[in-house]
Amino acid sequence: MKSRILIVDALSAGSGQRSSSRDSIGCGPRSVAGVFEKNNLECRIHRVEDVLTKRGFLRRFDHLAISAMTMDLVATQKVVRLWRQFHPKGKVIIGGPIAAEPTMILNEIKLDVVVIGEGEATLENLLQQDFLEDAASLSEIPGIAFNKSGVPHVTESRSRLSLREISEDYFPSTVRIVDYPTYQASKVYVEILRGCSNFNRTKHTLPDGRECTDCDNCDSENPSIRIDCPETIPPGCGFCSVPGTWGSPRSRSTNSIVREVRELVDLGVHRIVLEAPGFLDYMRGEEPLTDPCHPPANLVAIQGLLDQLNSLQQVKDGSVHIAIENMKACLFTEEVAKTLSESMISSSPNIGLETGSDYHMKQIGKCGNPGDVIRAVNIAREYGMKPFVYLIYGLPGENEETTDQSIKMMREASESGAERIILYGFRALPGSAFADFPESSTKDEHGIRLRKEADKINREKKEQYLGTTVRGIAAEPSRTHHGFTMVYPLGEGPLMTVHGGFSSGTLLFVRIKDVLSSGLVAGEVVQESIE
Repeated sequence: MKSRILIVDALSAGSGQRSSSRDSIGCGPRSVAGVFEKNNLECRIHRVEDVLTKRGFLRRFDHLAISAMTMDLVATQKVVRLWRQFHPKGKVIIGGPIAAEPTMILNEIKLDVVVIGEGEATLENLLQQDFLEDAASLSEIPGIAFNKSGVPHVTESRSRLSLREISEDYFPSTVRIVDYPTYQASKVYVEILRGCSNFNRTKHTLPDGRECTDCDNCDSENPSIRIDCPETIPPGCGFCSVPGTWGSPRSRSTNSIVREVRELVDLGVHRIVLEAPGFLDYMRGEEPLTDPCHPPANLVAIQGLLDQLNSLQQVKDGSVHIAIENMKACLFTEEVAKTLSESMISSSPNIGLETGSDYHMKQIGKCGNPGDVIRAVNIAREYGMKPFVYLIYGLPGENEETTDQSIKMMREASESGAERIILYGFRALPGSAFADFPESSTKDEHGIRLRKEADKINREKKEQYLGTTVRGIAAEPSRTHHGFTMVYPLGEGPLMTVHGGFSSGTLLFVRIKDVLSSGLVAGEVVQESIE
C-alpha cells in the first residue's frame, strides 16, 4: 500500500491560530502537494488549526510535511508533538521560510528532514531515493538538513530551479485546493515568478560589525556584478530575505500560469491573486535581473498574460476576479497603468513605501524614493485603480524625524487616492540583513503614533462606503460577532460582516451600514445567489 502524506499549512499561524490573512491561501503547500502527486503519492492539505482541534484524522496518514514561516515555530512544535503521539516512526519533513534556520529547527523539533530554500527538486530527490522507506542516503542529497548522530548536519546548497523547471517540470496541485474549507471565498495565490530584482543593500551597520563600504557594486550597470557584495551583506531591503533566498526573478511561462488558474476556477475558486514579490518584474529582462528599476516593465508579456486570463469564461462573466498585488513604485508608469486598466476590471496594486523618509529608505536598501510612491498612487487612481500603500514600523534607524515624515507621507498618499494604508511591525527574518536586529514593539512610541494615524486614515476611507452596495462572497462564521458571517469583496472593497448564516461560496450583494473598525464594516444582504 502506498503511503499517504498529510501536508500541514502552518503559514501565518503563529502559535496555532491565524488572526489575520484568514482569507488567504498561499501557493507553498500546493507546490508541495504537486511534487507528491507527480510521484504518485496520495496527499491532503489541512490548516494547522484544524489539525490541532480535530486530531483524530491523523491516524489516516503515514507521513507528515509542514509548510511554515519563522513566526510559526510554536504551531509547528505543537503539530509535531501531536503527530508523534500517533506516529512515533512516521517521517516528518519541514520546509518553507522556517527552514532558513535549519540548525535551530532541528534543535527545537523532533523531525527527520528540513528542506532548505526551493523545495520541489529536493523533495522529489528525497522521494526518488526512498526516503519514506528509510532507504535514502541523506548526506548525498543537497539542500537539506538533518540530525546525524544527534548533531545537526546541513548538506551542500542546491542550485536554484531553472525557468524550464518552474514552468514545466513542477506544477502546483490544483485539485488539493478543495482541502481548504473556505477555498471558494478565499484569495488563492498563484505564483507567476520567483525571486526579486532589488539587489541594493542596506547602509546600516549590522550588529556583527559588517557595513557598506560604498564599493559601488550595487550601482553597477553589469547585473552580475550587483550580485556580489564584498561585505557579504544580504541583497534587497534589509528586512526582506527574498533575493538572498530565491535570487533574481525567474518567471513562469504564460501557459503554465493560465493552466493553473483555469483548473482552479473550474474547481470553484472565485478570487485569484497573481503572486510575485514584484509583479512588474514579470519577464522584465534577461537573467540575472538585479536592477529593481531598469529596464522598464515588459508590457507585451504582461498584456499577453492578462489577455489569456481574461479569456477564461469565469473571468469574462464576472464570477472570478483576478487581482495583482505587489508592484515597485519606480516601475509603475502611466503606460503600466494604462495596460493594467485595459486588461483588468479593477485592481488594487500594493505599493511598498516602508518609510516616508527618503534618507531612511536608502538606508534600509529600498529602491526608489517616497516621491515615486506618491506619483504611482496618483497615476493608479487616475486609471480607476485603488492602490494600497505599505509601511513598516520599528525598522532599524526609525526615529522621531522618520516617524514625522512617514505620517506626512501616509496623509499625502491617502489624499492622492490610496485606498488603504497597511502597517506592519518589523520582524527580524533569518537570511535578511536585519536578521539580528530587535523586532518592533507595540509599546514603542513611534509605532504607536504610526498605528494611530493609519487607523484614522483607514477608518475615514471605510466611511466612504456607507450606503454603497458591494458584491462579495460568504466565507465563514464571524469569530467576534455571534450569528454573523464574514464576507470578502469579490473585486475591490472592504472586509464585511453580515447578520445570518451563509454557506461558503454564496455570492452576496451587501449594502454597507456601519464602520466597525479601520478594517471591517457591517452591512445587510440585499441580494444573494447560490452557484
